[in-house]
Amino acid sequence: MKEKLGEYIHNLRVQHGLTLTKLAAALDIDQSTLSKIENHKRNVPEEILPKLAKVFKLDIKKLEKEFYSEKIAEMIYRVSDSTELLTMAEEKAKYYRVSKVKQGNLKF
Repeated sequence: MKEKLGEYIHNLRVQHGLTLTKLAAALDIDQSTLSKIENHKRNVPEEILPKLAKVFKLDIKKLEKEFYSEKIAEMIYRVSDSTELLTMAEEKAKYYRVSKVKQGNLKF
């Protein structure tokens, strides 16, 4: 997906013939919140992803990846060499995973 998540949600809603009101109700958010999401005036809240996946029969894991990739892209789009930055971030993520596993094995 190259478009922003809000635009993707808008396109899905239109393709499925849903009104803002109906989709907002299905997602348990206000119509005005959904409108702001679709118009890039508000970020997509992570909490709506499972409901969004259910409504449109989407793979939740793929949707979560799109969500996080958009967050990362928003943070790094001004950096000229984002490839190196992403490599460094992946190394840190691996370190955090290992650290969390070790901490999880502690017994008191």
